Amino acid sequence: MAVSVLALLYGAVWVPPDPLVHLVGGLTACFAVVALLGTGPRGRRFAPVAAVVAGGVSIGTTVVCFAGRVPGDTETMAWFFLEAVALTGLVYLAVLWGPSAGAAVTGVVPGFATAFLLFRFDSGEAGPGQLVGPAVWLAPAMIAAGVALYLRRLAAGRRRAVLDARREQRLDLANDLHDFVAHDISEIVAQAQAGRIVFGADRPELAKLLERIETAGVRALGSMDRTLALLRDPGEAARAPVGGVDDLPALVERFNEGGGPQAVLELRLSSPVARETGAVVHRAVTEALTNVRRHAPTAATVSIELSEVDGMLRLRVEDDGRDAPKPSFRDSSGLGLAGMAERAESLGGSFDAGPREPSGWRITLRLPLQDTNEGAPL
Repeated sequence: MAVSVLALLYGAVWVPPDPLVHLVGGLTACFAVVALLGTGPRGRRFAPVAAVVAGGVSIGTTVVCFAGRVPGDTETMAWFFLEAVALTGLVYLAVLWGPSAGAAVTGVVPGFATAFLLFRFDSGEAGPGQLVGPAVWLAPAMIAAGVALYLRRLAAGRRRAVLDARREQRLDLANDLHDFVAHDISEIVAQAQAGRIVFGADRPELAKLLERIETAGVRALGSMDRTLALLRDPGEAARAPVGGVDDLPALVERFNEGGGPQAVLELRLSSPVARETGAVVHRAVTEALTNVRRHAPTAATVSIELSEVDGMLRLRVEDDGRDAPKPSFRDSSGLGLAGMAERAESLGGSFDAGPREPSGWRITLRLPLQDTNEGAPL
């Protein structure tokens, strides 16, 4: 890119056209092409803007030169052809890289600018013969636009093929989950129910254990149904969040029923929480309690506090586990912590996780409190 810019500047200084007005359109079109090609994928979205600007400048230059005959020396013709090539390239890039079909129409501007270039060397006399030259010069731009449209159509076809293949894979996975995993879980629930009926009368502790297994199995079947629905229609994940702030007490109750550490939930909220924010909080608490189960076997209590601090919604989850794994191991517990951080940042918040004194682990999630009119509160 730097070499191309230096070459253009060198030509403008040492081989200028006559008159110098040709530099305006020529340099604008050339710099636009160099900038689009040099910035890579990040600059592609600016292709329609670059095409309109360069084409407009070229047409304006033509209008300025239209009143009089422009000398046709060697330097002028060289810049003339260079500008035509650059404008044709802008037609191709605008049609190919335009973010939408409407944006691709901007390739018309540099295309017509290419055809109008001939009027710079015309005296302005009207006649049918004047239209032959511009039509011929318009042909390369039309060919470039046709090639770009063809490549754009091929790319769209590939994207559709990939989406169709992914949909087929999701449907196959959903069918496997329904036919095999759900069947096995249903069998576990049935056996737990039978065991509770047969052996529960004489052994209350066993009956309570089997009841917890049955409850967990039924809950797993419900989660399986939601997973199958998401696999068949991924959009449901955005339209119907898994849970919110109002679902936290039930989540904590299910955690405590499993035995082991006991969680205590404190809600100190004076304002409703928007749906999207509540979904992030629910997922964060779920992930935190799952990590306690996996990585803090010696923990006795888990404190969950949701409050408003300095205009922010703050979630703090702490456990008192002793002799827990090293922080590096617990921090590598998978994509859960990274996922929580990404979800918090997407809403303009922050996430932090680390050991606490004298022992245990703490996660802190901060999210902005949205206005109640911006979303349905939970």
